[in-house]
Amino acid sequence: MPDSVLTHSGRILLARLLHGDRLAGITHCALGDGDGAFVDPAKPPAPSITQTALRHERCRKAAERLSYLLEDAAGPVLVDGLRYRESASETPILGAFFRFAGMEATGFAIREVGFFGGMAAYVAGVSGAYAVDGVYDAALNPTGQVLNPGYLYEVRHLPDVHKTVDTVMEIIAVTRL
Repeated sequence: MPDSVLTHSGRILLARLLHGDRLAGITHCALGDGDGAFVDPAKPPAPSITQTALRHERCRKAAERLSYLLEDAAGPVLVDGLRYRESASETPILGAFFRFAGMEATGFAIREVGFFGGMAAYVAGVSGAYAVDGVYDAALNPTGQVLNPGYLYEVRHLPDVHKTVDTVMEIIAVTRL
């Protein structure tokens, strides 16, 4: 199973939500291709609990939906070897569902996945749920479409994944409280 960590900034997001701050929970999934530390495609480096961003974000997408989940051995949702089903009632398990289709998330090796919450926002002119090229910076990254990345809640490093145009990739963030 790939390494995954709940980051310090993710813990701050949870604390702020419990404090009653007006923030959103998990809202976006970002995909990246890593950096120079990703030398072996089959063995990615461990993520760091101190990360506040992906090492090299390539795209991100807003959540398709958020649902309460129940563990269910026959459930249709499979994440990290456990099966779940969606629940109409509140539970201590939350699923954030993301779908990358068509040209989305193609043309690079996906090596890192991050789930963001808080005040994530895109630059003016980006319509829809999908943005590319990471965080905007006038000098360092003028093509970035992410104005505010939000809080990096969880980060996961993966062996190389290559999505093709004719596939749909569904990613589900499961948070168990």
